[in-house]
Amino acid sequence: MTDINLREVNHSDENLLFNWRNIDELVALSYHQKKVTQIEHRLWLSKSLDSRDIELTIIQLGEKDIGSIRLVGSELCSRVSIYLIPGNEGKGYGFKALSLALNQSQLGSCFYANIQLNNIPSQKLFIKLGFEEISRDNEFILYQILNYKK
Repeated sequence: MTDINLREVNHSDENLLFNWRNIDELVALSYHQKKVTQIEHRLWLSKSLDSRDIELTIIQLGEKDIGSIRLVGSELCSRVSIYLIPGNEGKGYGFKALSLALNQSQLGSCFYANIQLNNIPSQKLFIKLGFEEISRDNEFILYQILNYKK
């Protein structure tokens, strides 16, 4: 497998992340399931990059940017979200990238993710990483891992 690497997001990634964020397939799988405007995105990115409680990374396959991971810390547990741009899923890239991100995180070792019921690939990814289902409703499953092995 070609090397999967992570790099920190910076302000020059604004357009890249904005375009990815509004890809129809990714919007459909996102928590809020709505597209964002350029202004909304710019404000979010600026706030995120200024926060010590948010870790944003770009997933790279070799030197090609193929997705993103966001970890949002809190006192108890950090929220995880990941996406790969279409065409890169199902190849093990998400597993390797998220493993790296969780191992490198400065936000602790407790993580959770809300995954849509119909997003079977993400459910399998989090289970493979050792996350356990905590609860579910008609739309989402909450996965959590209390002590991610570093």
